[in-house]
Amino acid sequence: MSERQSRDPEQARERIRLLEFQLDHLRAELLHLTHERYRLIYSVSGHIYRFLRPIETFFADAANALVARFRPPPPDATTPSTSSEAAPPARAPLPARRLLVDVTGTIKRDAGTGIQRVVKEVTRGLYSGESFDLPALAVRCEGGRLLTANGFVTELVGGDIAPDSEIAIAGGDRFLMLSDSWNAFDELAPIFAKIRDEGGEVVTCIFDLIPELYPHACHEVTVPRYRAWLRKALLESDSFLAISQTVADELADYVAAQGLPHRPGLKIGWFHCGSDLALRADAAPRDKVKAAVAGDAPIFLAVGTIEPRKGQRVALRAFEELWAKGRDVRLIVVGRRGWFEEAVASEILGHKEFGRRLFWFDDSDDDELSFLYDHAAALIFASYAEGFGLPIVEAARRGRPAICSDIPVFREVGGAGALYFRVNDARALAETIADVLDGRRFADPHQVLRVAWRDAARRIVEVVAREDWSRRLH
Repeated sequence: MSERQSRDPEQARERIRLLEFQLDHLRAELLHLTHERYRLIYSVSGHIYRFLRPIETFFADAANALVARFRPPPPDATTPSTSSEAAPPARAPLPARRLLVDVTGTIKRDAGTGIQRVVKEVTRGLYSGESFDLPALAVRCEGGRLLTANGFVTELVGGDIAPDSEIAIAGGDRFLMLSDSWNAFDELAPIFAKIRDEGGEVVTCIFDLIPELYPHACHEVTVPRYRAWLRKALLESDSFLAISQTVADELADYVAAQGLPHRPGLKIGWFHCGSDLALRADAAPRDKVKAAVAGDAPIFLAVGTIEPRKGQRVALRAFEELWAKGRDVRLIVVGRRGWFEEAVASEILGHKEFGRRLFWFDDSDDDELSFLYDHAAALIFASYAEGFGLPIVEAARRGRPAICSDIPVFREVGGAGALYFRVNDARALAETIADVLDGRRFADPHQVLRVAWRDAARRIVEVVAREDWSRRLH
């Protein structure tokens, strides 16, 4: 039997186990919402709400009908592409002259999530005063025009704010959509045309393929939006920059396996995110945060939005096992509410250990996060799908080890400097934590990937300027 044949059954079993985990998460969410529905039905407020429900339904149906009337039909992924759908051949691009970094999405919608963090920190790195292979300029789009983003840059690096001015696209310009570009392609179509008319290229940053590979882990609205975005981006982009080599390889393999139409000679490259946090010198954590780390009990930190793939329930089950065995350890969860999180959030808030050995902060800033890293024995990162794994490198920069799910991107980021446990296996996580507490296993944070944000900015420029792409699709 070949090595591949022997590997396939194990991969199939792991895939089934992952699907079962997702099903269990959704089942718990459904049971929680059903319980809440019954509570409303048999309460006074529930009876009041019953009379309002038809009115709410009427307005919701009317709004949906209005949106559907004007919404363009979504692309049909089951229909084979025709020659008219393929991108038209463009003339040979000129050598790269300048990198125009689009930050429009973050200026309009800064939710403080991972994508916005990457955009702001890379921009900060580009304006750090270092010399790069290409001059780089943060830009924004407004009404089909390309403008400087001086106010955005000034907020990040300081200095005087100069009024924004329109940018004249020149030969060899590379246009990088660094910010999230869900709805940007139609708005930016005139910019793309000018870029290509001048012998330039369009580069799109891709953060992960999770909505394609793990749709049940995502909000119901995200999957069709991402699906449409990816297919549009493949036709409009000359190249993609992923935030890890793992995502770059996933993208290349997925496009090839699915036979997705794309621009001829599509190039795919990658860079790594930075790990340095921009902290205020005079910042101080709130009293409730300081109280959570007071005492001698070892503290373990779980950082990430509350959502199915992040594994907060896996971490909680692991710590329940440790508490049942008499281990005096604390779990601190840091992350905002995401989606399909009601059951997990309710379980955390209603837990008998909440406020004693279990804590959740959904509004901590970078300064408080840094404070918690400094007081943690280790980071717990139990995700089953990620595009990079920023908390691993952030914890390592603060000298803290990481205990991670054994997934490819975490191996890329954590290397020999992190500890790994079987994905979605709470018992395996509990055993790993116990090994760390008892000194049987060690992790060396100095062996974790260590990149500053200015290094990330430099890598982005170098890939574009030197044509240092890892994959090309023909």
